[in-house]
Amino acid sequence: MKMKALMRLAVVVATAAATLVELPVAGVTLTISPAVTSNTYPGVITLQIGGLTNTETVTVQKWLDGNANGLIDAGEPLMDAFKIADGGAMVIGGVTNVSVPFDSNSATGAITTALYFGAAMALENIVGRQIYQVVSPTGRFSPVTATLTVTNAALPQSVSGIVYSNGVTPFPYAVVVAQDQQANNPAGAAVADAAGHYFLTLKPGSYSLIAGFPNYYFNQNLAPSVVLTNGMSATNNLSLTNGTAAISGSVYDSASSNGIGGLLLQFQSGSLFAIAFTDTNGNYSAALSPAFWKIKASKERLARRAYVVSEAVFQVNASGGNVTNANLSLFKGNALLYGRITDNSNAPFANVIIDAGGGNNSGNSLFGAKGFSDANGYYAVAVLGDLTNYWSCNANGGKNTGLANYIVNTTNSTTNSPGQATLQNFIALPATATISGHVQSNSGTNVVGVGMEASAFINGYNYQALQSTTDNSGNYSFAVAAGQWNVYFLNGGFQDNLDTHGYVDLSAPHIVNIPPTNVVLDLTVFPLGTPVISSPQRFSSTQFGFNIGGALNVNYTVQASTNLASTNWSSLFSFQMTTNPFPVVDSSATNSPRFYRVRKN
Repeated sequence: MKMKALMRLAVVVATAAATLVELPVAGVTLTISPAVTSNTYPGVITLQIGGLTNTETVTVQKWLDGNANGLIDAGEPLMDAFKIADGGAMVIGGVTNVSVPFDSNSATGAITTALYFGAAMALENIVGRQIYQVVSPTGRFSPVTATLTVTNAALPQSVSGIVYSNGVTPFPYAVVVAQDQQANNPAGAAVADAAGHYFLTLKPGSYSLIAGFPNYYFNQNLAPSVVLTNGMSATNNLSLTNGTAAISGSVYDSASSNGIGGLLLQFQSGSLFAIAFTDTNGNYSAALSPAFWKIKASKERLARRAYVVSEAVFQVNASGGNVTNANLSLFKGNALLYGRITDNSNAPFANVIIDAGGGNNSGNSLFGAKGFSDANGYYAVAVLGDLTNYWSCNANGGKNTGLANYIVNTTNSTTNSPGQATLQNFIALPATATISGHVQSNSGTNVVGVGMEASAFINGYNYQALQSTTDNSGNYSFAVAAGQWNVYFLNGGFQDNLDTHGYVDLSAPHIVNIPPTNVVLDLTVFPLGTPVISSPQRFSSTQFGFNIGGALNVNYTVQASTNLASTNWSSLFSFQMTTNPFPVVDSSATNSPRFYRVRKN
């Protein structure tokens, strides 16, 4: 009898043990501070996770709660995701990567981490509600959630309107972004309500309004341009078009092949723009217009996971219908650029975006990455340590509105070995003057949306002004300090580059001396391939030569005349430009005067 009783007792204990394993783990908590804030909040969002086991790893997800019901509903996008461990941090070369969330709480079984909340990342401070969710990768506990509510700042200027689907039906919970035209960065964003109505307060300035939602696209040629003055309210309706051709694929780690979830993807086809997010497994699908589409992973969204993005254009052809397996492979950074950004009084700048670029020693940019500065001005950017690519970083991108009245030094390029951490500090100097002007084509058309930079050598360091972009009227402006400045356009084939817009600057370089306090520099650019003659020189009594600048692999014809007003020009010879500039010699230059012109064939 005693043996049977013991056996029955063993069965009861085993059953109870099995039942305990299946019960939800009590005590796992998630709190957000602040839980309610305005979209101009200058600090960080702090997550506190409790009830964990020692060194336990969890996944943090952020979802857009479009209908603000506090639940993660079907169709609501996963906007971010990252893993973090109790006591964990990403350390390279003995330096903590402060851009990757890490545990600052010394207590066992608890995580405290601070997340960037910068104005230049519209999905961080979007007006509406977001849901943070903590998930156990091993299933040890049920997911726990907490909400973050972002409100409009108390500003007297605003934009509002209704977002429509295909111009007909109000679009519930669509996203509207106000793009600062000169800084070329998001200045604010809001989620529309159930009736498609949006409302967003902004500082005075010039803005373009863009709408977005997964599986819909927006025509940027129809983006309203709004100039807000003090106390002004503007009303503009927007329309999204549903896609009919699906592009799908996955974004994954090149080394592990693991999918990267919660990543923002941007799609571009001419003036058409669309967004999509990867799901928890790194898969995505976007319904778009039948066309060729460029796909780009958002570098800002990857800083928390220390990935590097290839600058090569990834394009797919959806003109014939659906496209599958449009996959993107990303490299994990294994070296670090780090330092501190302060003013010349050692006061730190927080929430500054740091841009890093890597390429060969010819200056060709092959990779890009981003990082952020913390409350004490410390920053870090994960890069590739391969002893091949040269990396440098800067804080001069137009997204850093907190540096609008400063100039910041640049850093030297360096190769890195795996596990190497390289110190590169920034010292921002107050700006005391402006260089501004208007950019137009030779036919008088405003040149819109073109990136420009200004650089100077001051106190032994190379400095740059905050990057500017021509607004919808073709205007630009730099805040600068005393020195000799070189103003130039960005080139290289990217979206806001001068050559991408089909123009060339034939009068560069543009040297501007400060003082005086303010300088106006109006610029005229020409269609790409327009030839220009330079360096004229007589070699003999019969030979006269000069250089011709233009576009490579384009055919040109050199003509001459003894009368500048004549309509009868003689063609001397034609050539294909194989070098730029291209030297030519007229061996029959015996008479004087003699005039030359070059025509693009």
